[in-house]
Amino acid sequence: MQMFRLTGILLLLPLAVGLLPVRFMEEKHRSVGMVYSSGWLLMFGLFQFMIIPFIVAEKEFADAAVIYSALILAFGAAGLLLGWKIIKECVQNTLSIRQADRAAKILWLIVLLLIAFQMFCAHFMQYLDGDDALYVAISLQTQNGDGMYLKNPYYGYAQGLDVRHALSPVPVFIAWIGQLTGMHTTILSHGYIGPVFLLLIYVIYSQIGKQLFAGSTKNVPLFLLFLNIWYLFGNVSLYTAETFAYTRTWQGKAMFGNLVVPALLLWMLFAVRGELKCGEWGMLFVLSAVAAFTTSTGIFMFPIFVALAGLMIAVYRKKLVVLFEFAACCTPSIVYGILYLFLK
Repeated sequence: MQMFRLTGILLLLPLAVGLLPVRFMEEKHRSVGMVYSSGWLLMFGLFQFMIIPFIVAEKEFADAAVIYSALILAFGAAGLLLGWKIIKECVQNTLSIRQADRAAKILWLIVLLLIAFQMFCAHFMQYLDGDDALYVAISLQTQNGDGMYLKNPYYGYAQGLDVRHALSPVPVFIAWIGQLTGMHTTILSHGYIGPVFLLLIYVIYSQIGKQLFAGSTKNVPLFLLFLNIWYLFGNVSLYTAETFAYTRTWQGKAMFGNLVVPALLLWMLFAVRGELKCGEWGMLFVLSAVAAFTTSTGIFMFPIFVALAGLMIAVYRKKLVVLFEFAACCTPSIVYGILYLFLK
């Protein structure tokens, strides 16, 4: 029963939730990969919006978990209700690989095998990371009802609100998954979150590949093959994004570098091509909250990235309004940045 619940949360729920924003996106962006990645990003963003008031007000996690569960189920139901008509279209766009030539199909097979191999290793070959004493301990404390960021994760004594980490509640999100599945958060972090998030990383990069090499059936799998090799051999130090992706996948900094930054690049490619409809704009707004969700550094880095990109696009298009549109999408990061400074 636990595995059925876990499968529903990690695989099926993001697909249902993701149908909602993709329903309002450009037709060329509609695919199973976009639905899955948008679903996860929307789940992260909604969790950030909902949980921060509970954390700052030092309320009970159990109450927040019930409210978020109801909220995300409502979004999942709305996604199925409003987006069921595009399911066939998304599947057809994804299965267009069948029309590729033999060389492209072989490349896709190699890419999928490499991703499966990495997911296998992420599940069966995880090892202790030093920061587990912080992040996994916070998840466990939250799951056991000891408050959110109100106890020292190293020694267990009561403390004031840990402002440095409180605005980036990835461990609390993992505790929510543990609450629903009945699984220990350490098992979730080391056994299941890592493989699923690795899959999500490559799904986002596949969407980037489609933007960079539109119309080419062979270049997209070549791009993903290069990324697989890059990640497999990117462990040149303890602090590369590739190392974080494998050894600290469930931690905020790893998620920011390997999920948020590529997703931001994808959305900037949409912006450069003028392919931002209601769904894309809404997800860029949500992505601002996801940046804060992963790490406090993201609260400040996201507006900087978006401001620079917006400035270049505004100059290129000679449209000043682009700056105001991008600034509006940075509102969550700006609000959380002010809140962070106020709480400090």
